[in-house]
Amino acid sequence: MGSQRGVTELNRIMKAKSSLEAKTEPDEQAEVVVSYDSGAPVYVTGETADGWYRVLYQDKVGYVRISELTVQDMDISGLDEEIDAVEMESRMVIEEVERHRAEAKRSRIWGMVIVLLVAGIFATGIISTIKAGKSGKKKETED
Repeated sequence: MGSQRGVTELNRIMKAKSSLEAKTEPDEQAEVVVSYDSGAPVYVTGETADGWYRVLYQDKVGYVRISELTVQDMDISGLDEEIDAVEMESRMVIEEVERHRAEAKRSRIWGMVIVLLVAGIFATGIISTIKAGKSGKKKETED
């Protein structure tokens, strides 16, 4: 991790152990930049060599004592359940889309079959009419 003016760069979310105030400089007498409630998430961007965390809140940089923050607990089991639910939902959506595509394909095929049958019926009717017309002319010429 790199250092800049005695600050080790960090990038993590921590939690306030109790209500606390972030100062403009790593000094107890410095002006307050922002206040945090107990349990509030705190974005930590760095750590000084003398026991302070550099924090960031809405573009405001502040410093809090290391002892005032704790590691943010993550509920991994809840995330696993949520991921499983999203995967199941995604599978259902994909299956539904595939089912609709298959139905659309079957509909197109049946549509083509119907068109071909209708065209065949018309062609048969036209051919029958033409043959009947020729047969009638032959009988007239024979008589």
